[in-house]
Amino acid sequence: MNREHVTILKFISILQRSTNRYFDLMLEKDGIGSGQQFFLLRIYENQDITMLDLSRLGSFDKGTVTKAVQKLSEEGYVTVTTDKDDKRVRHLNTTEKALPVIERLYKIRNEWIDCILKELNEDERVNLLNTLESVANTSSSTLQKIISEKGERQ
Repeated sequence: MNREHVTILKFISILQRSTNRYFDLMLEKDGIGSGQQFFLLRIYENQDITMLDLSRLGSFDKGTVTKAVQKLSEEGYVTVTTDKDDKRVRHLNTTEKALPVIERLYKIRNEWIDCILKELNEDERVNLLNTLESVANTSSSTLQKIISEKGERQ
């Protein structure tokens, strides 16, 4: 087995688990964790976004988005309103209560990124970002293709 194929997934997994744990620890007092922080920031940055658009934005399934939004709503950080023209559509907005949490989120996210990239110079950081973006795009498009093919056969 090619060692490169095993280690890249191993290191991605370690990075993801470490990042989730970091956000869980830093956001514990706010009643949210790593699972909701992405959604809170995307809703803040895209006021009135629909749940469907939010799922597309992060390549998440509808169930994951529903759970995260429900938790954020229960904590009072997000409001969910039904579209006046299409009752199936839900619009999302952040609340005033969410603003201090959002401000902290940006701060702790930047601190984490600085911490994990401290060994890289600026060129290496840019190269890493570009490479990760390319790999992520390839993984998403490959997965979509597989899902499409499976749907056609079933």
